This record gives sequence, structure tokens and C-alpha cells, in this order.
Amino acid sequence: MGLEDTIAEAIIMGMDELAGNPRRAVESAMDCDSASQWVKQETTKLALIGGAEMVVPGLHAFTIPTGISYLLHKMGSISWGIGALKGAYVIETEAYSDLRNILALWANEGHFDAGIIEHLAVSLDALAWTLSEAGQAAVPALLESPADATTVRTYHILQRLAESLVAGDERGHAVLTAMRGEAEAARLLATGKEHVRHLNCEVMLTRPMGRKISRRLAYKLASRIGARIPARMIVGFLPVAGAVANALMNVQTMQSMAEAAEKYYDRRLRREHLLSVTT
Repeated sequence: MGLEDTIAEAIIMGMDELAGNPRRAVESAMDCDSASQWVKQETTKLALIGGAEMVVPGLHAFTIPTGISYLLHKMGSISWGIGALKGAYVIETEAYSDLRNILALWANEGHFDAGIIEHLAVSLDALAWTLSEAGQAAVPALLESPADATTVRTYHILQRLAESLVAGDERGHAVLTAMRGEAEAARLLATGKEHVRHLNCEVMLTRPMGRKISRRLAYKLASRIGARIPARMIVGFLPVAGAVANALMNVQTMQSMAEAAEKYYDRRLRREHLLSVTT
């Protein structure tokens, strides 16, 4: 099995573990004043890890696998933090994933293409509106909208998210609480319990259910990550230069991931859009 195959299999098998918990990332990010401050804070941490990984010449061959795992973990964390700071409701469920969409954009050299993601990002205001009486009254029209496939799929997922929250989605409620506080989260949930109806939303996904990431995407990611390995192997034998170079590589990777996340969340589905479609 080659290097790219090894990385791809690791991504497929360990997506949950590599990504971490969105609630913790959201809570940490909300202490920052802006997305740029959050990105700077997290890239600094990763640079320190990247430098330490290469401090002892020759040991890099053993620490690189751990470094890659940590890198993927931080890619998830920085993305979710950016989303929260931009007012998005961070979506990470068994079926739907902001991180998976952002990774798809990152594997696409950071270029935004709605055709390669499963759904758009969703603003917290859009979710709050969907939980309301007015939102629920308008949802049937949204589901019949003639918009593009990705947007319509997002409408369906938005309704599913509302239904899940009302049904007791603890992860979703934790993200909601981290962003709005306990009192506001409780108020939104109470509103949803009063108004949200169960609708038979058909959400056609672009990958098999039960798989967190497609094999095709895993190999695209492995190709980008694997391209960094040869350089890391070479500089790893240089005690000082190796540490500096590896830290720089990690920062560059994180910054490119942050750019992909910003493009994704900047195009989030907003309450204003939903109102314009239904009025």
C-alpha cells in the first residue's frame, strides 16, 4: 500500500476521531472578536506543534503520522470556529457535515463550487426562522422551490435540523447554546417544540449513508496532504531548519483550509434569502 493509499484509508476510518467535537471549537471561537483573530490564534498553535515535531533529527518519521492526525483535527476545529463567528449554525451529524463540504472545497484547491458539496452552510438566523410559526408555514413552498439541487437539498436539510432539535438532538443543542447562550437556546427550542411539524423530507445525498466521507474525496485529500510528506521527510533531518520549515508547512495548510471555510460560510443560507423565496 502506497503513502497516498495509507493516508486515504486513515481518513476514511478515522473521520470522527480526526475531526473532533464542534461544540468545543465553537465555544473557544466565541471568545475571539473575529474570524481573523481565531485563525491567527489556531495557526500559531499549529506552528508550534509543527516545529516540535521536527526538533529531534531522525524522529520525524515516527511523529509525522501523529502530526497529520493533529493537522486534520485542527482543520475541523478552525473551520467550525470560522462558521460560528460568521453566524452559521455548525452542522455535524451522521448524515450532514460542514467539515466534509469544506474539505471538498479544500481538495478543489479552495475554489467554491456548489456542485461538489452536499449542501450550503446554514445561518443560525435561518434555523431560528425555520423553528418559528412563520418559518414552518413557509417550509412546504421552499421544498417545492425550482432552485438548483444544492439549494433545494439545503432547504430539506434545514427542516430536518429543526425536527432533530425538537426531538432532542444534544449535539445540535450544545452548538446552539455555545453560540446564543442557555436562555436564548431554550427559547428557540421552546418555539420549535410549539411549531415544528414533521415533514417527509427526502434528502438525496452524494455518498452512501453510514459513510462519513467518500473514498473519492478521501483520495483527493490524501493527494494534497501526501504532497507535503516528501519535503517533511527531507527537512526532518535538519534540527533547526527542519522545525522551522515544518511549522511553515502546517501554517500554510491551515491558512488554505481557513480560506476554503470562509468561502463556504460566506455563502451560507440566510434568513433574508428564505424570506425572499417565500414572499
